[in-house]
Amino acid sequence: MILNMSRVRVLGPIDDLQVVLGRVQDFGLMHIVEPSERDTLQPLGLTQEQARHVRNVRKVASDVHKALELLGELPTPGSATTSNLTLARAALIAGRTRRELERLERRRQELEEARAVILKFRPFFDAFDKISESGVGLDGIRIFYLVLRDGGEQEVRRVRAALRETLGDTFELISQPSEAGESVMLLAVQAQAGQSAERLLSEAGVQALSVPEEYEGESAGATVQRMQSRLVELPEELAELQDARRRIANERGRDLVQIRAHVEDHLATIEAMEKSAVTAHAFVLEGWVPTNAEPELERRLSKSFDDVVEVEVISSEEWEGEPVPVVLKNPRLFQPFEAITRMMPLPKYGTVDPTPFVAVFFPMFFGVTLGDIGYGLILGTLSLILRLRSDPHSKMRAISEIGLSCALFTIVFGFLYGELFGDLGHRIGLHPIIFNREEAFFPFLGLALALGIVHIVIGLFIGAVKMFSRNKRHAIGRGLAGIMVILIALALLAAFDMLPERFFTPLVITTLVALPVLVIAEGVLAPVELVSTLGNVLSYARIMAVGTASVMMAVVANRMTGAFGGVVVGVICALLFHLVNFVLGVFSPTIHMLRLHYVEFFGKFFSPGGSQYQPFRHWSPREGAIDERSN
Repeated sequence: MILNMSRVRVLGPIDDLQVVLGRVQDFGLMHIVEPSERDTLQPLGLTQEQARHVRNVRKVASDVHKALELLGELPTPGSATTSNLTLARAALIAGRTRRELERLERRRQELEEARAVILKFRPFFDAFDKISESGVGLDGIRIFYLVLRDGGEQEVRRVRAALRETLGDTFELISQPSEAGESVMLLAVQAQAGQSAERLLSEAGVQALSVPEEYEGESAGATVQRMQSRLVELPEELAELQDARRRIANERGRDLVQIRAHVEDHLATIEAMEKSAVTAHAFVLEGWVPTNAEPELERRLSKSFDDVVEVEVISSEEWEGEPVPVVLKNPRLFQPFEAITRMMPLPKYGTVDPTPFVAVFFPMFFGVTLGDIGYGLILGTLSLILRLRSDPHSKMRAISEIGLSCALFTIVFGFLYGELFGDLGHRIGLHPIIFNREEAFFPFLGLALALGIVHIVIGLFIGAVKMFSRNKRHAIGRGLAGIMVILIALALLAAFDMLPERFFTPLVITTLVALPVLVIAEGVLAPVELVSTLGNVLSYARIMAVGTASVMMAVVANRMTGAFGGVVVGVICALLFHLVNFVLGVFSPTIHMLRLHYVEFFGKFFSPGGSQYQPFRHWSPREGAIDERSN
């Protein structure tokens, strides 16, 4: 659900503004915005000295952000605090650490580039050894390092024939395959024939690697020897850089985290001050708080400042039309499913939070689709392991709990279908309670469409209820569309003898009578929208299609056991096929169920565009990560 919000105004003596902001930050309840009334108020400007101080704080924040990013992971903050740490000292630590880490990073990149260059030449090392073993002297010899990207013996023969025609027998060409699948060749020619060989290679379109500058001017033997030695030294140097980075993390990592928290708090205070307004003797601070937390904010400020500071609630008439920050608050059972709804923009304030409906329908639809006891147990086990290894309040924890819910419904519907790894359940005496999905295609399709009708009608009714206060006419039309979907579904059931035939005519007449009312309420395009809504219902047939495909693949996997000569081979093939089917059975329903919710269901009532509630509070790594994800 979306919590009700109240816009509050905090007033007090201008001399107490800094202290009041500190207390408001301690409470962490108020989302501060600029005052709505500015006719008699002035924004709190900054003096030149204060502006310079802000620039210095932002520079420290930039340095510490970059330093922590280069460290790669956030160390755990220690018990010490930075309350006595001056800005100059914080700037010195952050700036020096950033520069040291940037220097280490530049050096690491240089070493990685050097290793990459040498690795390009490594395939030539063996070829060079072959030339040396052939007894060819290297004095007065020019070496070409060639790469044939389209390789092949035919290309090598063509190059060799062209060289022999031009240079005779005064060259040595060694071909060597590389790990990348290319053909590399090392060409040795007399120094005086170097230009002719270079021209010939250029005309043949053969790529020649250039020796790095640091190896130019050396003999071919010295170059290869140095490259081989350097390739051995580089891992040690990279390890030394890693040790240096780790040493900096151990020595100054906690200080950096604490400095970051300190400057983030300071910047948040500066931003809050910039949003406040003043008169000659007083300050005004406005913001949003959850309605149920407003009395607590008032009580705490009154207790802290002996009624010198006043808190008043601004009437809705004064802020009507302004964007209101959104706070989603759901029962613990539904909270993991906020990870699904937050993949979409936040709903507007005053509309509907779809999380409770997602929490009910998403795992149920998933279970209807997969519906296998064995697959459900595997999914539940994997989700439980993920939950045990994930941090509280993390996205992985939410995904694991969603997986547990989906696994529970998968097991339940597995019992209803009588499925355990496909038809293995039938073989061991497990009987379907509702129907056998291997044979009952039409009952399964009927179940899928029935779920679609329920889902779509609920979405239409939710939209009608929320729209009623703003536009009663369209709200009635939305609700009437939901009723007409039900009437059409009942009429079809009567037409196919699933309901008494005598119901068919009254249902059709009622539908035809409701159609003009729908046009009056929704406009001339209402019939088109009704047809589109019926199309949305048909989209739920994908539940049957994906589910049937899954059970059929499981049946095929089971029959593989006896399809091969050996039982062991058949069992291994069956297990591998079940593994593939399980992976598809998890990801395919997830994708399709998300589509059914985002496109078909949300389209009936969801109004995106809400702004994130970001209260003025003390910074912490967890809260900072949440704010970054929200933004």
